[in-house]
This record gives sequence, structure tokens and C-alpha cells, in this order.
Amino acid sequence: MQTIIRRFPLYIIVSLVVGIPLIISIILAIQDIVELNHKSRTALQDEQLVKLVIHYDDLAHNLAVERGLTAGVLGSRGDPQIVKNLQNQRNKVDNAVNDLQNFSSELLDSQLTQRLAKDVFSQLTQLNRVRSGVDKLAPEIPPFNYYSNLNQLIIDNVGILISRSENSDLSTLGQSLTAVIVMKERAGQVRGALNGVFARGSTTPETFASIKGYIQSGDEAKRAAEIIMPQNFIQQLTQLQQQSAWQSVESIQAQFLSQSDDLTSIEGPKATEWFPMATARIGLLNQLRNAIQADMLSYSTAVSTQALLNRNILFVSTIVSALIIIVLLFSIVYNLRHRVGHIKDDLNTISENKDLRLTVNSEGRDEIASIAHNLNKLIGNLKQLLLEVTKTNDHNTERLVRIVSSSEELEKSSLATIAKCDNIATAMTQLAQSSIGIAESAERAMQDTSAMNLRVEDCQTQSKRSFDSVQSLTTQIAATEQCLTELAADTQSISQIVETINGVSEQTNLLALNAAIEAARAGEHGRGFAVVSSEVRDLAQRSQQATENIEKLLAKISEKTQFSVDSMTKSKAASDATFEAVKHVTDSVAMLETSIEQVNSHINSIAQSTTEQSKACEAIDQDVDILNEIAHQTSSQADALNHVVNGYQAEADALKTQLDEFKLS
Repeated sequence: MQTIIRRFPLYIIVSLVVGIPLIISIILAIQDIVELNHKSRTALQDEQLVKLVIHYDDLAHNLAVERGLTAGVLGSRGDPQIVKNLQNQRNKVDNAVNDLQNFSSELLDSQLTQRLAKDVFSQLTQLNRVRSGVDKLAPEIPPFNYYSNLNQLIIDNVGILISRSENSDLSTLGQSLTAVIVMKERAGQVRGALNGVFARGSTTPETFASIKGYIQSGDEAKRAAEIIMPQNFIQQLTQLQQQSAWQSVESIQAQFLSQSDDLTSIEGPKATEWFPMATARIGLLNQLRNAIQADMLSYSTAVSTQALLNRNILFVSTIVSALIIIVLLFSIVYNLRHRVGHIKDDLNTISENKDLRLTVNSEGRDEIASIAHNLNKLIGNLKQLLLEVTKTNDHNTERLVRIVSSSEELEKSSLATIAKCDNIATAMTQLAQSSIGIAESAERAMQDTSAMNLRVEDCQTQSKRSFDSVQSLTTQIAATEQCLTELAADTQSISQIVETINGVSEQTNLLALNAAIEAARAGEHGRGFAVVSSEVRDLAQRSQQATENIEKLLAKISEKTQFSVDSMTKSKAASDATFEAVKHVTDSVAMLETSIEQVNSHINSIAQSTTEQSKACEAIDQDVDILNEIAHQTSSQADALNHVVNGYQAEADALKTQLDEFKLS
């Protein structure tokens, strides 16, 4: 690493050391900005989702109010004041419908919102027909069932939209709102149903069961709300339950449910007393609903605003920090390059001219100035040393002339021998070490191949399991495809049965009509039979309507069954392809195991050869050590002679020539 670093200028190294972390920091900051941008977009989507949920909730609320007023108009047979109130409420419903139609958002999933709105608006196409029948006091479509089904569809839409939120807190508030909407819807259904029961003073088992189901569903929604709602809304719901309006309605409902044994005589308040009491409790639930709506809207707005603020702050701070660091880096690199360049130029001048009278610039108090100051000291010490060496060399030159000829040959011979021995010893040592390293590497490679072989065996076992699992999956998919085909055939059989029931209903309707005609001919004696024929005709119409609904449901089941058959066919084809791929992987793993065994054999041969080479190198190294010892003895004799002469005459002359080149004074 140090060798690589020394190949580049210092300012480039500093730029890389600082620049690379800076680039990495910028990349990480960009990733954070992208993530915050995604969070801000998600927060904005949640805000739009909450607004859409509120639109659906407002529509459901106004439809529930219209349902109650519609029941009042039909029960009072067209009371003018109730009709006026109903007309005002219809305007509110129309406004809520227009608000929902005009709502648009580029952030929400357009396919989902359009699908949800399409189902609701498809039901709303019958709204004018329902209203027309109510205005005539002869509704063709039961208003209570129509409004209840439409509100249930809206509640389902709200639940689907809430499930799309990625924010857990907002999702909790949405689920709380959904639970309160269900409670309010069930309370409205109970209000309308019991209003008719108390007005008649009796009920049917079907109506009793429906009302009981509404009450139980409302209790279940209240339980869900108490589980998932934040603590402040739980306290508010508890306070609402303690109010007299809530307690009175609960008491009347309990009294009604306790009269299941005798439905022909129901005791309870008058319809004119019950309806305001139930409306008051719905008003309490509406207060809780409005509070949750406001909290959801304010929370989603705050989250989206904070996400946008965090993104912008991080973006600006990243740019400002990067600019500051870049400016500082440029300034530091420029100053470092400038000062080091000056020192380099001064040293080049001293080296090229061999002028030790010059010094480098040592201004400043940092490390570079300290280096320059120490260089000046070194230059001064070298200058003083060279002066002393020059004087000593002049004195020794005369004494070396006398003995240089006799020591020259011996010194050359000993030095050459030592050099050769050292080179041979070094080479043999390196060869022995490399042989040992190769042997160790071969042993490690053998261990690695053994471990790899074990892993390949595990992989082969796992491939066999996958092979069996895919084969079993193919068999199960084929069986499932056969079951779906049989289901499609059974669906066609049910359709034929429904056609038969429809024909029976039509014949029953004709028989009832004929019975009514005969009863009319009978006069006073046929009046009771006329009532029975009317009920039979109503039952036939209801049976015909039920068969129509069953036919629609069977059509949907048949369509979905056919889609499932097609999907299972594609799944079977995919599982067959997966089966072939797993089989191919199993064969490849077996071939890989054979290749690893061959590699292991080759590595074992290399390890044995390397061990034998290492032993031979050790024997040669011992011989070289003996030769080196002989060469050192010869060198010792030359050193004794050199102690007398203190150097060669040639080196002394060369040294004098080099010293004369330096400018010392």
C-alpha cells in the first residue's frame, strides 16, 4: 500500500482521501433525499386518501339521514314537514355525490379509486327511482334495504382505502373511523326497523332476527373500536355511553330483545318517542366520527408537511455542506501543493548545483514548516560533516598509496566470494520458503475442496428434495384443475335448477292471479281466499326475484371458476418448467462433484512434489552455508588488512573529487 501511495503526488492522495468519503457522503445523502421524497409522496397520498375517505363517509352519513327521513315520510303517509326535511336532506346527499364525483388525485391509484367509485355510482343510478316511489308513497324498491346496501358498500370502500395507507398511526385512526361508521350505520338500521315495530306493536321472526343482527353487529363494531382506537377517543366513547340518550336506547333495545317469545305484542315506547331517542344517540356517534375525521385530516396534513420539510432541509444542508467541504479541500490542496512545490524546487536546486550554502523556506508553524526547518538543520550538518571528511581524506590519501596495491586483490576476491554466497543463500532460502508456502497453500486448497465437496453433497440433497416437492406440486395442481372443471360443470347444473325454480315461480304467480280472479267472482265468500292468493303472488314474486339474484351470482361464480381453471392451467405449465429446471440443476451438481474430486487429486500431487522440492532446497542451503563460512574467513583476513589501510586509494580519490564539487563556503 505504501509503495502504491508513493507513486502519486501528495496533493492527489489528499484529494482522494477527502474526496472519496465526500462523494460517498453525497451519494448516501442523495439516497436519504430519495427516501424522504418517497415518504413525502406517501404522506401526500395518505392526505388525499383521508380526504377521499371523508367524502365517502359524508355520503354514507347523509344517505343514512335520508333513509331515516324516508321511513318517516312513509310511516306518516306524507307529512308535509317531514317531506320538506327529506327534500333538504336529498339536496345534501346530491351535494355529497357531486363532491365525490369531482374528487380527483394524481397521487392515488386511479384504477382502485375508479373501481370503488364505479360500484357506488352504479348503485346511485337507482336513487331517483327509489325517491320517486317514496314521493308516491308506493315504493317499487324497498328504501330501507336500498340505503342499507348502498351504505354497506361505502363502508367496504372506506375499509379498502384505509388498508392502502402505509402509516400505522393513520391506519389505526382509519380503522377507528370505520368501526364508528359501522356503529352509526347499525344504529340507523335499528332506529328504522324498531320505528316500524313500535308503530305496529308487533313484528315477524324475520324482522326480529334482522334487528337482533343489527344490534349484535353494532356491539361487535363497538368492541373493535374500543380495541383499536387511541386512548383519547376511547375515553370520549366511554363518556358518550354514559349519557342518558345512549343509556335509554340501550335499555329499549334490551327490552325488545327480551320479548322474543311473543312477537305479536311488542311492548315499548311509541314510534314518535323512539325515533328522536335513537336519533340523539346517532348524533353522539356523529360527534365521535367528526372528531376522528378531524384528527385524521390534521395528522395526515402534519405528516406530509413534516416530510416535505425534512426533505428540503436535508437537500439544502447537503448542498451547503458539500460546497463548504469542496472549497476547504480546494484551499488545502492548493496550499499544500504550493508549499511542497517550493520545498521541492529548493531541494532540486541544492541537489543539482551541490550548493550546501542554500536553504529551503521554513516559514510557518505547521508540519511542512517543521520539515523544512529540519531539512535546513540536515543541510548544515552535512556541510559540517563534509568539511571534516575533506580534511580527513586529505590526510589519509598519502598513507593509502603505500599498501593499496597489496590489499586490492585480496579484497576483491573476498568480496566477490561473499557476494556470490550471499546471493546463492538468499535464493535458496526464498526457494525453500516459497516451496513451504506452496505446500501449505496446497493443503489449504485440499481442505477447501473437501469442504466444497460436502457443500455440493448438501446441495445435491436439497436439489433432490426440491425435485420431489415440485413433482408433488405438479400432481396437486393437476388435481386442483380437475376439481375446478367439475365445479364449473356443477355451476351449470345449478343454473338449470334455478331456471326450473323460476318457471315454478311464474306458474305460481299465474295460479295466484287466477285464484284472485276466482276469489273476486266469489264475492264476500272469497275475500279470505283473495288475501291468501295475494300473499302467494307476493311470495312468487319474491321467489322470482331471488332466482334472478341467484342467476347473477351463478354467472359471477361461473366466470371466476373459468378464470381459476385458466390460472391453474398456466400454473401447471409453470410447475412443469420448474420441474425440468430442478432436474437440470440436480444433474449439474453431480457433474460439479466429479470435477471437485479431480481438482482435489491434482492438488494432492502438487503438495507431494512441493514437499520433495523443499527437502532438496534445505540440503543445498546447508552446502551454501559451509561455502559462505569459508568466504567469511577470507573476508576476515581482508578486513584485517583494511583496518591498516582504512580504505582503498581509488575510493579516497573519488571521494576527494566528489567533495570538491560541493560548495561549502
